[in-house]
Formats: sequence, structure tokens, C-alpha cells
Amino acid sequence: MKSSLLLALQDGWLSCRDGVWQEHTEFPRLASGTNILTDFGNAPFGVMPVDTRPDFAAAVIEKTLRAEGLVDGEVHMLPHRIFAVGGGSRVLYTAVPLSQWQQVHAWLSTHTSIHLLFSLETAMLALAQKHDAVICRIDRQFRLLVSNSTNLVSISVNAFSDDQDDIETALNNLCDQARQQWQGRNDKMSLLWVDVLASGAELERSHLAHVAQRLHLKVEAAPCVKFGTAEQPRHSAVGALMGVLDWRNALNPALDRVAAASDRFGVPIAALTAMCGIGLLALSGWWGVQALQLQDQAQEVKQEIAKIDQSNGKMALSPDVLMQPFNPETTFLSKLGDALHGPDPLEFLNDLRQASFQRVRVMRVRLNGKDSSFRVDGVPYTDGSSEKSLSSFLGEMQKMGYQLKSEDPGVQGQQTGLFSYSISKIAPLAGAAK
Repeated sequence: MKSSLLLALQDGWLSCRDGVWQEHTEFPRLASGTNILTDFGNAPFGVMPVDTRPDFAAAVIEKTLRAEGLVDGEVHMLPHRIFAVGGGSRVLYTAVPLSQWQQVHAWLSTHTSIHLLFSLETAMLALAQKHDAVICRIDRQFRLLVSNSTNLVSISVNAFSDDQDDIETALNNLCDQARQQWQGRNDKMSLLWVDVLASGAELERSHLAHVAQRLHLKVEAAPCVKFGTAEQPRHSAVGALMGVLDWRNALNPALDRVAAASDRFGVPIAALTAMCGIGLLALSGWWGVQALQLQDQAQEVKQEIAKIDQSNGKMALSPDVLMQPFNPETTFLSKLGDALHGPDPLEFLNDLRQASFQRVRVMRVRLNGKDSSFRVDGVPYTDGSSEKSLSSFLGEMQKMGYQLKSEDPGVQGQQTGLFSYSISKIAPLAGAAK
């Protein structure tokens, strides 16, 4: 795994960066662009049937968990999938303690770069969409998830120890529950086994064979990587889970997810911007050639009019009357002249890139043809110092000789920190040095 990853599972913190694994204490300082997979301190999760509308499913589940003593205090419900069944529904959920939820997001807010946060259930759900079912092992815990068009089943069991007999007993318990809840099993169905985090140098193939025999289906294993020491070897197939996740599955605020997506597509956007710049440069050159040609044609017309005046004497028509048929051409010539003396888009984009670097993220740039100004929409680079970042950006643009006017961002103004400015180049004073 080349990317930076942090596993916050079973109250343990383990990172992997460029293939190097390292254990951490709680809430470590993260390297840039780290993806986080967590179970929120083994928060309560599962699939619960509810006899109510989907809008009220989360509240009903929270009330049930509280009545059963599984949660204490305020919780933040994460309904990952709502499966309609008759007049009710089955909901795959995670009940995160509110204090844990707030603590995690407060920790993420202390970093200047964006780190995407994923729950283990979200990852299993995304992986289950590509397989008939998936089993994830985290040390002595085994989680089974079935999520397709006809079933939504979640089963979790824990082994008492790492002893093979205890693990086999836990797997027997899991298979017995699966027989009761998961119908339609046959030899053509497959189950993906993912050792998210387990001891030993490699996967125990005997566990796969045991589950395959008990459930009468094919069990495939996700590829693992080895790490740890010779005395305490460990292995993980977490790459299979992270491979099906992207910014749309993250639990971060919407603005952070959009920013992460823009960083991901930064190179294609830069290439597209360069292509647009080349196109504008070519169009500007073509306009210049056309303007020069029209100027030559206009000069020739004036010369012909002068000759006609000389030959006709008193009966010669006035130049305004003679030029009337050519009014469309002269009007077009005037517009082309204005375009040649208008703002340079490439120069403005270059100045904008320098002024916004590490200060703000530019979301959109538009040219206003009426006053030759540019409309710029964006957000501060970081929430923690948004006012300072925005002020620095505005100051840089003013130093470069631009005049800025705040504009109403419209409906998009509901996004936190979004700003809109009308920016135009300040004309140099007459006689000023260029």
C-alpha cells in the first residue's frame, strides 16, 4: 500500500505509510493525505428491523439500543443502508457515542490538510456490493455482512482467545446464525474473507475451509500484506476495503469531501485549464488578424470614396451616406478593437494562481463581458484561519494592481466560508511608467 492509512480499530491505533507499519497512541499527528478507517471504539452496530418510516428509523433504533442498555448517553446515529421490507425496513447502523464523534472531528480539525474518515461498516457495505457476502476479522472479532437486492444481514461474534478451538467455536456460532438469517445459499454463491487485522504471518486457510463447509458456499480470501516482527508477526488485507472507498463514502463535512475531490482531480483540471488558455491565445491571435484585415479593407473603402468625390464634384455624396452600407463591418471592427484592448485572461489566471496559493481554493472564474471584470468564487484554504487566509489573498491581488468588489455568492453562499469577488485591473495613470 503506497498511500498513507490509519487504522483506529478495537481501541488500537496503527498506521501504514509507504509500506511501513507503526503503532501509535490515541489521536496521533497525521501525515498529509491520510485515510482513516475506524470502528469508533467498537461502537454498537448491526442490522435492526424497524416498523416505521425510514425518516424515523434512526430515532427508533437509538431508543431500542438505550432500552437494551447497549448505549448510555447521547449518540450519533449512522444509518449506512435502509432496506425496505413490507411496511417497514431493515437498517444497517452504527451508534457512535456523541463524545467519541465530537472528539474525532475535533482532532481532525487541528490538521491543516484534509484527512478522509471512513467507518468500518461503510467499507464493508461498499465491498459487499461486489460480492454475495463479506466476513471481516479484527483480531478475535468476526463480522459477517450480506447486502444485496434481497438481503441485509449483519452478524458479529467474538472468540474468547486466540486458541484455535475458541476461534473455531466462534465461527460455528457465526455460521449457525447465518443459516437462520441468510436464506438462498447455494454452491454458486461466494463469500469474501478479509483479515482487516490479525496475528500470524499469513491467513489461516483452515478457517476459510471451515466456513465454506458449514455454509456450503465458496469462500475467497482477500490478499494480505505482512508486517510486524519475527516474534510477533501480523498481516492485514485492509487494502481490499480501502480499494472500494472514495471521497463520497467519507464521514467528513461536505465541504471537506468536495475539497478532497478537487485535490484528487487537480492534475486533470490543470491540464484542462492549460488547454483553455491555449485556445484563448489562439482565438486572440485570430481576432487580431481579422481586425487588421478589416482595417485594411476600411482604408481601401475610404480611398475609393475620396476618388468618387473628386470625380463627381458637387454631386458627390457625403462619406456618411456612402459608408452606411458598411456599418455592420465597421461595428464589428470596433468590437474587435475593444477585444484587443480588453483584459488578458492568461495574465489574470497566472496572478490569481500566485495570490491564492496556500491561502484560498478557487472554485470558479467567470469573465464579465459588460465591464471586462472577472468574477471569482472560492473558499479559504483552512477553516481555522479563514479570515486571515482571505485577507492575505485580497491583499496579494491589490498589490498586483487589481480592484476587488465583494459580490453576493447567491445560493452557494450557504456553504461555510464561500466568497465571491468581482476583480478588475486598475488602469494605469496617464504618463505613468509601464
